[in-house]
Amino acid sequence: MALKWVAAVIALLFLALVPQLLTGYWIRVLTGALMFVVFTSSLNLIVGFAGYAAFGNVVFFGVGAYVAGIAAAHLQASMALSIMIAALAGTGLALLLGYPLMRIKGGYFAIATLALNEGMKQVAYNLEVTGGGRGMSMPISPHSPETVYGSIYYQMFILFLVCVATIWIISRIPFGLAIRALRDQEDAAEVMGINTTIYKMLTWAISAFFTALTGGIWAYWISFFEPHTAFDIMISVKGFVMMLMGGMGTIFGPILGAFFLEIVSEVIWGAFAEIHRLILGVIVVLAVLLIPEGLVGLGGRHWQPPSYLRPFLRAPKREGRNTDAA
Repeated sequence: MALKWVAAVIALLFLALVPQLLTGYWIRVLTGALMFVVFTSSLNLIVGFAGYAAFGNVVFFGVGAYVAGIAAAHLQASMALSIMIAALAGTGLALLLGYPLMRIKGGYFAIATLALNEGMKQVAYNLEVTGGGRGMSMPISPHSPETVYGSIYYQMFILFLVCVATIWIISRIPFGLAIRALRDQEDAAEVMGINTTIYKMLTWAISAFFTALTGGIWAYWISFFEPHTAFDIMISVKGFVMMLMGGMGTIFGPILGAFFLEIVSEVIWGAFAEIHRLILGVIVVLAVLLIPEGLVGLGGRHWQPPSYLRPFLRAPKREGRNTDAA
C-alpha cells in the first residue's frame, strides 16, 4: 500500500513539471490524457457508481464548449468567467432534464441521452449565435503558443486534481453509499427511504459540471470547433473504453485507463500509422478479455486468468504408466 502512494506522489510530481520537462508534442498528448481522465471520471460517476449508462454524456462537453465560446465572443467574458459559465450551463441542463430522463431505466435511458446529444448538435447547427455549420472560433490569445499550451495544460491538471478529489470524497460520504445502492438494487434503495430521482439528478449534475468544464477548456485549447467535433459521440465511446479498461466503479480506474489508452495509441500511431487502429483495437479486446476488472484490478494480488479462459490455459494431464507387477 505504501508503494502505491509513493508511486502516486511521484506521478503527480512528474505531471506538475511536464511543461518544464517535455517538448510541445508530449505536452499536447498529456493534456489530452488529463482531459480524458476528467471526462471518464465524470462518466464513471453516473455509469460506474450510479449504474446509469449515459452514452450521450458528451452533450455536456459540447454545451460547455459552445457556451464558453459564446461568452467569450459575444459577451467579451474572460477565459475563467467563460469556463465557469459553461460549467453552470452544463449543470443547469442536467438538472433541467434530469427529472424526466432519470425516470427512464436501462437501455431506454442510454437511447435518451444519445437523442439528447444529437438534438443539441442540431441546435448548434441551426443557431446563428453558435456560427451554425461554419463553426465557432475562440478569441486569439496575445501570448505565444508555448505559453498558451502550458496554461491549458495546467488548467487541465488542476481540473484533474479537483475532479478526482471530489469523486474520492463522494465515495466516502453517505451520498456515495446511496448512489451505489441505486446501482446495486434501485427498488430496494427506494424502499429504504432514498429519494432515487433526486440522487440520480444530483449525480448527473456533478458529472455534467466537470464534463462541461472540460469542454470549456477544450474550446480554448482547440481554438476552432464545429458541432460534429464538439458533440462527437466517439468522445463518449472513448470514455467508455477507458473506463472499462481502467476499472468501472473505481476512483483510480479511469485515471489508469485514460493515460494507458492515450499514450499507447500515440506510440502505436507513430510506429504503425496505417494500421494503428487495428492494433489498438486488438489491444483493447485483449485487455477486456484478460483483465475484466480493469487495470486497477491488477494491484494488490497476483493476476489470475478469468474463469472462462482457465480451461484453455490448464496443462494437459499426463497419463501415468502402469508399473504394477503382473
